[in-house]
Amino acid sequence: MSFWEGKVAEMSSMTVPSFCRFFKKVTNKTFTRLVNEYRIVHACKLLAEKPMSVANISYESGFHNFSHFNKLFKAFAGKSALQYRKELHTMIK
Repeated sequence: MSFWEGKVAEMSSMTVPSFCRFFKKVTNKTFTRLVNEYRIVHACKLLAEKPMSVANISYESGFHNFSHFNKLFKAFAGKSALQYRKELHTMIK
């Protein structure tokens, strides 16, 4: 159970297991997956707009483990965050 699952379950007056089952049934995704997808989308926006290091972007997006960020980003975007940024800047030029 993550900290946020517990908080959201509490706010919805549900137990954590009940909330997780309900959430997955309604969204067809786990709560953790949805949060991670949101964080990756935020990281994509930062990669496009801010001249920050990829490590700082991962931290600003809510990831506290850089290797975990890299793994999830590649699974979501099909490329590394650095490659994503390079391709984006190439397309803009």
